[in-house]
Amino acid sequence: MSDNKHEVTLSSSAERDLAKLPELLGAEVRRFLDGPLRNDPRKAGTPLVGEQQVGMFEAAARSWRMLYRVDANTRTVRVMVVGRRQSPSRLPFRGGGLPSR
Repeated sequence: MSDNKHEVTLSSSAERDLAKLPELLGAEVRRFLDGPLRNDPRKAGTPLVGEQQVGMFEAAARSWRMLYRVDANTRTVRVMVVGRRQSPSRLPFRGGGLPSR
């Protein structure tokens, strides 16, 4: 059964972002990382549109959101940024450049 799951990794920036979240919010994000994101990352989020955003997805729930890249060939998910929904300027989702981390 675990053969169908994706490997989820966090960029150093996403690790720092996650560490800064309040405990309950961080626990909610970790449950998402270990559950829906690992099981079916394409269904867990919304694909971003744009030439430079191929394979990039946005996921959001209640008060957090994240940006991640899915590699179907290696079955890996790389979380680039995690943050509160109140601070979308920190997350380069819509029309902004992608993080280089």
